[in-house]
This record gives sequence, structure tokens and C-alpha cells, in this order.
Amino acid sequence: MTQQRQLPQLVMRRASLADLPPFRLPEGYACRSLQPGDEAHWERIVKLAFGRERSFRESIQSHFYYRPGRVLFLCREGIPVATACAWQEPEWGEDWGYLHMVGVDPAFAGQGLGYAVSLAALHRMKEDGKACAVLETDDFRLPAIRTYLKLDFRPDVPSEALLSRWKQAYRELGLPYGVKVMSATRPGSAASANEDALVVDPEAHVYGVVDGVSAMLPYKDEAGFTGGRIAAALLVEALGAGDRGDASEPPGHSDHSHHSDHSQYDLAEAVLRANAALMQHMLDAGVDVAAKWKRWGAVFAIVRWRRTHLEYVQAGDCMLLARYRDGSVRTLTRNQVAEFDLKALQAKQQLLKDDTLPAEKVSQRLKPVFKCNRDKANAPDGYAVMNGDPALAYTMEYGRISCANVVRIYAVTDGMFHFIENDDDPRKWEKLVDALDERGIEPYMDELEREEALDPDCERHPRHKKSDDKSAVILDLPNGPETSFARS
Repeated sequence: MTQQRQLPQLVMRRASLADLPPFRLPEGYACRSLQPGDEAHWERIVKLAFGRERSFRESIQSHFYYRPGRVLFLCREGIPVATACAWQEPEWGEDWGYLHMVGVDPAFAGQGLGYAVSLAALHRMKEDGKACAVLETDDFRLPAIRTYLKLDFRPDVPSEALLSRWKQAYRELGLPYGVKVMSATRPGSAASANEDALVVDPEAHVYGVVDGVSAMLPYKDEAGFTGGRIAAALLVEALGAGDRGDASEPPGHSDHSHHSDHSQYDLAEAVLRANAALMQHMLDAGVDVAAKWKRWGAVFAIVRWRRTHLEYVQAGDCMLLARYRDGSVRTLTRNQVAEFDLKALQAKQQLLKDDTLPAEKVSQRLKPVFKCNRDKANAPDGYAVMNGDPALAYTMEYGRISCANVVRIYAVTDGMFHFIENDDDPRKWEKLVDALDERGIEPYMDELEREEALDPDCERHPRHKKSDDKSAVILDLPNGPETSFARS
């Protein structure tokens, strides 16, 4: 090959095989282990994938750990096109499986076959009693490294020289070194726009969620954006984030020149800039800002990773949580809106007990309750919300925590937890993040939507509406400073 191999090779480790994602075959493919005659297919795939010939007998069959069931293939119309070995090498120890000889026929590249066949090999390792997994790769195999990162492998960095090589690989991949990001957002209803937004800015290491809050009076601009969606987009822009979720950029806010130096801006200052911009936007739109219930707004939960510590800002009912190396969960924020939402919900339930009241009458009688709640925005006895009020500077929460032993950070909007929002269970937040860890963001959203569909009248789980916009960002952090990746 034309690329120059550096020695020693790069090493990546997966700390546990207990939490493997389920194996799903790409459409049109089958997975099987080695069958008689597949030796030639293995040699063909390896030559195409690595650019050099290798003998199956010498490289695989003569190895002490060889079993046909440990050599896996993905097949298209019965022909193997991708391969991986669920292996073991003595130097790594009995508990460590070794992901070996992952190769894909280039004619079938770009279909996720490397990920799929590697995951199949990891499941086989787990069946063989392995507790964790390790692999070796080359600096120039960037697509493979990206695949291994998706499979939750992490760099092994026992020296400064290897740290430099890993940082270079991450730069070439366009990824933040040491951090893995998972995120998703979706609207509460297919008939309505998503007023949530994601904040995902790897360059500045800024991540989180924003939940737009529309005024009680309906509003849409010429582009069809609601007030809540505009507010969310303004905050995402002020933070300089690259991933806006569904809250697309409103007209007149496309200049990002004031964020040319991502390393210097302060999170709280960025929020206050967006807050001032929102006030101007509302004035330009003719909104009567003297009445808080007529204002647009956004609540948020944002973190910035600083390697040794995390900075955060939060308002309203978006939540931030942290998981530590020992498995414990820390709630970094509080749901500032919960008590006000609960009062409105109790008032609604009381009105619904009167079967003679039509739905429109119930809505009319609830309006004073909702207006009263909106008047608590940024008040000393209320809650924080970005609604153009300068008092946000005093009501939003912000601060920093040490990264020591923090392995995962979660940012979620209230649509992810409205079933448990008023639950007295002291472990409800821990159970939420346990469910996210077990299922993943998208499957968790799917399950939540199924439960919502079974409770369309909001009786089993009392709440204001059947379904709300849902967003989550999860960060996997290195276990301490960069050099702590050292081999044990």
C-alpha cells in the first residue's frame, strides 16, 4: 500500500461487551460463519480491502484460537463481501476478545458493512465468554477508526507520542478528541413543527438542547416559523452550534462572524446575546412585550467540555444529568417549571371532572392559570426562561463541575420525561438515564411514542398534551485527562 504504517499500531479498547447494541443485518445481506470453500473468499476480500495477499491457512487457520465459527462473513446473494474474526491474542489476556481482520470488498463500501460485521464479531466474542474487546489499526485507516468509535471503542494512549497520533487522526476525521456525541430530536406531532433544537458544536465542545416556547397568541413569520422556533434558533446561533435540529435559522440571522474564536466566548454571555436578539425580533414583529404571556421564549440545558471541567447554563424544564465511573447519577439541574405546570394540570383535571363543560370552555377557564404561570417568567418566585427579559441574567443557572470520574453527560428536553415529571420517585432521573443507556436515544423515543399512543387522553399519565417535542444529547467523556487512557 502507498500509506506508510507507523509502529506500534494504534490500539483501541471497548471496556465492556455487556452493553452491545443489537445486531441488525443491512437489508439484502446475510451473516454466517466460515463454510468449506470460504477460504478463497476470505483471501479475495483481504486482498481487495488491504491491497496485499495473505494466506488464510497461515494467517488464520494455523492460529491456536481458530474455529470456523469465529470467522464471520456478510454475504450478498450468497457471496461473502465482508469479513471479521472474533479472535483472541495472548498478550491481551483471557478476558479480552480481539477484533481481527475486518475487511470489506470496496465494491460494497458505504453500506455500513464494516460496522455490521464487526458488531457480529463482538457478539460472538460475548458468546465465547469475553468481557471486553481490543483491536489494533493504522493511523491512515480513518474510515475504520470512525466505525470503531461508533462501536464504542476508545483510544488507548500510553504515551505522549501516541497521544499526538490520536489527536491527528481525530483532526482528520473532524471529530473532537476524547468525546463521543449521540443526539436526536423529533416533533411531538407530525402535524406540527419541532420547536426543539440540538446544540452540537464539536469545534467549541458545546452541546445541549433547546426547547422553544411559543406565545399563547398564535404567531408565524413569513417563513412559517413560530415564535418558539425563532427563539430556539436564535439561541443555537448565538452559541455558534453547527447542528440546529429542526429549529432552522430564522431570516436575518446568518452572520456567524462574531464567533470566529470559539475558544473564548462565555456560555452565559452567549445566552444573553440571544436573549437581547429575541427581544429585538419580537419588537420588530409587533409583539406586545409588556405582557409576558405574549412573548416568545426558549428554555435550555447546555454544557461546554473543558477537559478538566464542565461549564453549563440552564433554564426552565430542560435537564442536565451526569453519570460517574462508579455508575452513580448526579442531577445537575432542577425542573424549575414543574410546580407551575402541576398547578395548571391540577386545575385542568378539576375542570374535566365537570362532564357538562365543553372542551372550549375548559380552555377558556384555564387561560388565567396559564397567564399567571407566564407572569412567573424570570421572577424571583418563578423560573428562568429566555424571553427577552434582561432579568434572565439573574434567574438562569450556570456554573461548573469537575470532570473527575464523569463518564457521561445527558441533556434532555421535557418531552423526554413528561410521564415522570410529577413523579415523587426519588430515583426517577436515575431511571431515565438508565433507560437511555439501555435502549439508546431513538429506541427510547420510539417506546415513549408507543406509550403516548396508548394514552391519547392523558389519563394514565396526566400531562398537558398527548406528545411533546423530544430532544436529547448524550456525551461520552474520557475518564479524566487525556493521558489517563493508559493501558492497565
